[in-house]
Amino acid sequence: MKIVATPIETIVWFKEKDHPRPVKFRMTEEDGSFTMIIVDRILEVHPQKTAGIASLVYRCQSLIDETEKCYELKYLIHECRWVLYKI
Repeated sequence: MKIVATPIETIVWFKEKDHPRPVKFRMTEEDGSFTMIIVDRILEVHPQKTAGIASLVYRCQSLIDETEKCYELKYLIHECRWVLYKI
């Protein structure tokens, strides 16, 4: 997987006393168009602290361009923001 670290707009589902679960997200392409990706499966969620910044890393799998791809979404807790970290 390649590190891309691009900000994304995400729709999440919150459950009582649980981590937020991403449902789908939208990323901006280089030409200004948007791509909507539905999160098919969340394989793993683990907390991470890098340079004092607490985050949750989600390893997910989805059908992108008719192929199954694994990628990582990162939720930066103190900034309340989502990033497509690796794809």
